Amino acid sequence: SAFNETINWLSEWACSRSFGLGTRMPWDPKFLIESLSDSTIYMAYYTIAHLLQGGDINGKAVGPAGIPADQCTDELFDHVFLGRPAPANLPAGPLAQMRREFEFWYPLDLRVSGKDLINNHLTMSLYNHAAVWDDEAMWPRSIYTNGHVLVDSRKMSKSEGNFLTLTDACAKYS
Repeated sequence: SAFNETINWLSEWACSRSFGLGTRMPWDPKFLIESLSDSTIYMAYYTIAHLLQGGDINGKAVGPAGIPADQCTDELFDHVFLGRPAPANLPAGPLAQMRREFEFWYPLDLRVSGKDLINNHLTMSLYNHAAVWDDEAMWPRSIYTNGHVLVDSRKMSKSEGNFLTLTDACAKYS
């Protein structure tokens, strides 16, 4: 029911606009995907991040694919994520490996998240998957939302300052 309520409410949300932060709509470059909702398909990037970044979360190092950040163009991502022709200026082997990695890990079998993200990220993720991938088989197969973990009767979150890693929680409460 939370998804249905959100879908009804989203008719009021500007999911695209013509200026500011965001990603250009593939079918009409004068419009941008709104930046909050734009952050909902990052899992696709995670399927190839290890090849492009090699574990360097800042993206400053060239990863095992040997493709520097300035060559990570729309054409590269369109090839990897949409199956469009490979950029001729990039090595075929690493591009094929990235495409295989993406095809192995996508679509998501299960997205697990907090229930508080239903009315933004999770619902927008469904819309964005539909906008980027015409083939419904590429959309998330399922979403599971959980309640909040409580620490000292308060919701655990970084903003509350009571966040514990799993290791810390086991050490403290076991």
